[in-house]
Amino acid sequence: MTDTVSYLSRKIRRPHAIRQVVGIFFLLLLTVVGRPASMGAVLLGGLLSVVGIAIRFWAGGHVRKDKELATTGPYAYVRNPLYVGNVLIALGFCFLSGYGWPFLVFAALYAWLYIPTLRKEERTLEKLFGDEFRRYKREVRAMLPRWTPYRTGAAPWSGAQWVRNGEHIVNGGLFAALIILLLRSL
Repeated sequence: MTDTVSYLSRKIRRPHAIRQVVGIFFLLLLTVVGRPASMGAVLLGGLLSVVGIAIRFWAGGHVRKDKELATTGPYAYVRNPLYVGNVLIALGFCFLSGYGWPFLVFAALYAWLYIPTLRKEERTLEKLFGDEFRRYKREVRAMLPRWTPYRTGAAPWSGAQWVRNGEHIVNGGLFAALIILLLRSL
């Protein structure tokens, strides 16, 4: 029992290590309990979720984790497009749930899981890519997109890279959960 408590305590203090599991659980919970309250909530929630999934789809084919600094595709507009996609998806599911409490839970989860993770990842990127990352960081915001791309010319999106990054599983699961939640609104 003390080993389990110790393990959970370490995980809670290291949010970057559990953010995916917590995020998946949160979206699954909303998928199970959600009952969209209105057609407006369905349209807004569905639109936010689809845009978020599309951003994740686009970003997943551009990032080569820890091998090169991603600055093309969606990374030319925002440093963390996968997280921007996650935020849009989560907000979409909050609207689709038909309840107000998911917005508060999401805000708390974001503060607990994403803010420390962003800081940790930026320290890692600075160690890996040095001045190149520092220049990029000065020009491109973490979560709020630019209007114009950071770089002209773009590395092509790669389906093979998208699969290597596991985005086919993530996007498939998100899309399936969204369809279930939307069908429940009928």
